[in-house]
Amino acid sequence: MTLELLICTVDEHLDGLPDRLLPVRSDVRYLISCQYLGEPPAVPDGLLRPDVSVFFLAGRGLCRNRNHALQRATGDIVKICDDDENWLPEDFDVLLDTYRRHPDYDLVHFQARGIDKVYPPRYVSSWEITLRRKRLGDVRFDERFGLGSPFLSAGEEDVFLCDARRAGLVIRYEPQTICRTQGPTTGSRYGDARLQRSKGAALCYTRGAWYARYRCLREALGWMVRRHINPIPMYRNMLWGIRYIRS
Repeated sequence: MTLELLICTVDEHLDGLPDRLLPVRSDVRYLISCQYLGEPPAVPDGLLRPDVSVFFLAGRGLCRNRNHALQRATGDIVKICDDDENWLPEDFDVLLDTYRRHPDYDLVHFQARGIDKVYPPRYVSSWEITLRRKRLGDVRFDERFGLGSPFLSAGEEDVFLCDARRAGLVIRYEPQTICRTQGPTTGSRYGDARLQRSKGAALCYTRGAWYARYRCLREALGWMVRRHINPIPMYRNMLWGIRYIRS
């Protein structure tokens, strides 16, 4: 059984990846998908390793980048990665051992250290997601969501997991750490209008329009109570997200 880490990055961020990779081992590979504007960057010498593959994709859009990586992947088990993650050898052992012990599991989300997040999770972040590649079928990240999309900037993980459930994949949570990251979670920037639109759109996609309207109203009123924020602009942005995903 082989593990392949799918690392999505952009432009000069490619230069920082060699220092993150662990020593070569026979059951782990790294696939790097690098988006660029203009000309693709040069591949650093530290990535010229037998266990590393680098692919380039013109343009922007994090979900486009992740789908590009999934299309190129060859590992038995793949892990969705950001370019600011770090790993320990035991993280890979935990991950692979989980899939060996549970051959019925298709998608497992784990834990990450270094972020302000309480487990078990109310929402799943990209760096926690792993899956059996051959059982994924046609499930891909919805490119209307996520960083670099035209109207929405988040919500892609919820939509991806929803599509995986609808496709019949067996999804489980494993309370063990598989990576370290210092990146902030999306929820910490929830005051942004694009994130508010994303909330409405993701709820509409996963639970339906009527439920989305109800949940968004509760969310906006909750922020008014907790942080004394005018709920009307927030709720309006969420409704725009619902309209966008229904159109």
